[in-house]
Amino acid sequence: MFEIELKNPDELVLKTKDRAVNINIAQSTVNADLKVGTLAGAGEFEIGDAAIVGIALKDGGIMYRVTIGGVKIGLVGNTAQMEDLDNLGPIDILGTSNAKIVSVVEPKALIPMGNMDFAEVKASVKMEKKIKIKGSSSLPATLEIWKLD
Repeated sequence: MFEIELKNPDELVLKTKDRAVNINIAQSTVNADLKVGTLAGAGEFEIGDAAIVGIALKDGGIMYRVTIGGVKIGLVGNTAQMEDLDNLGPIDILGTSNAKIVSVVEPKALIPMGNMDFAEVKASVKMEKKIKIKGSSSLPATLEIWKLD
């Protein structure tokens, strides 16, 4: 089980049983209070229960694929191009500031980030402070928007 909350419009916090991982899509950084400090750039990292892959974008910046308990979370900012999305792979939960990529990625849940206008995304909206994920079986069958405030 893990929790997802939005720390600020550009930073998603993933809380597992032993660690909180903050991923900032605008700054392309991962902070988990590690001895080595904040992680920046592309690469593969294991932080507690979270397996994180930072994928370099063609026009700069990083997008992230995080796997926790079999649930795949994609975090994609504004600098991602459509051709970059092939490297993301299948995603269950998408955190993004770019509404245009939702139909390409086809997640089960969308977390609007940045100043995203999600009005054009056809899905029910769930307003929460944070979301608790028990596993892949607890994800919605059809696309839901999780507006975290």
